Amino acid sequence: MRFAVSLLSFRPGRVGGTETYLRELLRHVAAAAGDDRVTLVGSAAGLASIDAPGTDQVEVAETDAALVSARLAEAFTPWRARAIERAFARLDADAVLFPQQSIFPARSGVRAVVTVHDLLHVTHPEQISPLDRAFRARVYARSLKSAAGIIAISGVTRRELLQRCQVDPAIVAVVPHGARPAPLQRPQAWAGATGPYLYYPAATWPHKAHATLFRSYAALRKAGRLRERLVLTGQQTAHWRALARLARALGIADDVVHLGFVPPAHVEAIYVGARAVVFPSMHEGFGLPVLEAARLGVSVVTSRLEVFEEIGVPEALRIDFEDPEQLAAALEAGPLPLTRVPATWFEVAGMTVHQMRDAAKRALPRVTSW
Repeated sequence: MRFAVSLLSFRPGRVGGTETYLRELLRHVAAAAGDDRVTLVGSAAGLASIDAPGTDQVEVAETDAALVSARLAEAFTPWRARAIERAFARLDADAVLFPQQSIFPARSGVRAVVTVHDLLHVTHPEQISPLDRAFRARVYARSLKSAAGIIAISGVTRRELLQRCQVDPAIVAVVPHGARPAPLQRPQAWAGATGPYLYYPAATWPHKAHATLFRSYAALRKAGRLRERLVLTGQQTAHWRALARLARALGIADDVVHLGFVPPAHVEAIYVGARAVVFPSMHEGFGLPVLEAARLGVSVVTSRLEVFEEIGVPEALRIDFEDPEQLAAALEAGPLPLTRVPATWFEVAGMTVHQMRDAAKRALPRVTSW
């Protein structure tokens, strides 16, 4: 069989944990596919940034900025990305993986497998911008209707899909994120550290609950019960300005260090040097940083989202971040190993290929409206 993976929505440095998922999946997908061929479809910049041994490539003659404009135009107007539709037709793949939740072009005429990372626009629409909310409501819903197969990255996400999105349970499979093997030698810690720190790797979207973390952190610092600084990485969204004002008001502006986007190759050193990785998020489809920290033996403290229980975060390390006392207790309790062994990325790639093979056997879904 011949499969394809779309990178038309891939924006390095701007898609959070999805970038790690993509990089690790594509590093292993050709080996997992065996005799089947895998072709990546993307812009020149997107393809050049990916290490995917054993795969073929089809480059579309569009810049990343032009692709963003094209996706918006297709979402809200009758316009169609016909040149890219023709590229998929020439490829004639048995199934195509769209790993970032949406099928583009919408009328690509392929048996599509869509990876669903979260349903934030359904469960917490107030947490995203009006434009993003409108885009997701239109494009994500249409993609689910057009899909021959759907991958949910956790059991929690699958259940939400079935409850909220009226999809066929028979085509929805759970393929979790994976973890790399633990290193034989502990990597060198971050050289830029000026003292002990807690680490939160997440873009500053409201649902990531940086504000809640700031308040509990400030309370413990003020009481003299926490000496660690707070190190942040990830995209600084427009919400960061409000968070910076909050840090100043709480008196912790000098204790909070935001490094912005850090290349994946350098993130491991920041994990290793941390006393703990904190993850106060109010909504997650999975929570990949939990696995990344755990494989390095770093303590992880998370919110009480059900998905963190599914991943295997011990009960003592799942807390209400509104309560500084719970944060203090969890920091003292760790590190504790996860209660569940995560899949390897090769296993994740194998499960993904299996879903593409299944989708290739199904009839193309009939979509009556666009």
